[in-house]
Amino acid sequence: MKALNNKRVVIVADWLTNQGGAEQVVTALADAFPQAPIYTSVFTPGSIPALDGRAIRASWLQRLPAFLRRKHQFLLPFFPGAFARLDLSDFDIIISSSSAFSKNVRKTRADQVHICYCHTPTRYLYNARDEYIETYPLPGWLKPFKFLLPKLLDYLTVKDLKGAQGVDYFISNSNFIAARIKKYYGRTATTIYPCTNTKQFSPLGPRGEYFLALGRFIPYKRFDLLVETFAKNSLPLKLGGIGPELEKCKAIARERQAKNIEFLEFVPYADLPSLYAGARAFLFPAEEDFGLTPVEAMASGVPVIAFGKGGATESVTTETGLFFEEQTPRSLQLAIDEFVNIEQKYSSKNIAHHAEKFSVENFQRQILEFVISKIN
Repeated sequence: MKALNNKRVVIVADWLTNQGGAEQVVTALADAFPQAPIYTSVFTPGSIPALDGRAIRASWLQRLPAFLRRKHQFLLPFFPGAFARLDLSDFDIIISSSSAFSKNVRKTRADQVHICYCHTPTRYLYNARDEYIETYPLPGWLKPFKFLLPKLLDYLTVKDLKGAQGVDYFISNSNFIAARIKKYYGRTATTIYPCTNTKQFSPLGPRGEYFLALGRFIPYKRFDLLVETFAKNSLPLKLGGIGPELEKCKAIARERQAKNIEFLEFVPYADLPSLYAGARAFLFPAEEDFGLTPVEAMASGVPVIAFGKGGATESVTTETGLFFEEQTPRSLQLAIDEFVNIEQKYSSKNIAHHAEKFSVENFQRQILEFVISKIN
């Protein structure tokens, strides 16, 4: 850290309104740079306990009513400009954590360095644009204006590309995302895998009987695929999380009379270690940028059954889980059948050891080495 003694660092986050994978990265960055203030578009005090007491400075959007600040889709047209207006002239090193528009902050001096930790090029502008237009659950009063959505996304794409060109160095959260950064931004990126607090999770004894999945109930997470599959096989399944797809998934389970499927809805963080450790296997059906829930499951000694595309292919190995090839009930069921036949081969101790690759300490060490290498 001596190399950074005379450097003023600032961290910029898309928003800080709830706890998720991106927020775990921001928390780890904040701990790695304890003197750095955190700038963001909007934040909800107390929503991320690990950041309590830190200097958090929000954009002008923070002055909007709370119900608007909690609905990011209402604020989309304003995000690029809100970040561009932030005054970061006092800082030498800007570290943005971005899956949206925090990378749109502007440097004011030639000697400033902007490093972007990119979780993904903005999903709804590029690889999932058509899906977003077709399936995103707009509020009823906005549906008559859906025809304007493509024009809004065109506008935001122009702003996003401009913001990307203002970044000096990109860090990707997986090689999968590094390829997207190259495709959409024309930039190279260095991969540093994100982290979770692996010390909070550990094997707690023999694994249980239920299969488990956790996350936000939104279309691309494919919780509907899990419900459809387990409604047929009658194996016990626990699903944790909330979101706009939750009621749809519950309706599928009711229609199929799938009493083997339990919807846990919101699960407090304190309850996660025992929930993970008691699972027979963790299910991950999404094509995700990286995905921290499989890492938390592995840190708990639990094998993972994941869709064989995206970031999960870089965290899950043949020693810690297996993959299914298509997002269909048949393909997933084939993987479950294979797992049942070979599950005795999985060692909880070895799985948990593998997850240490994604520890907070490892992440912070790599980030510090990267930053220092770019300022010397």
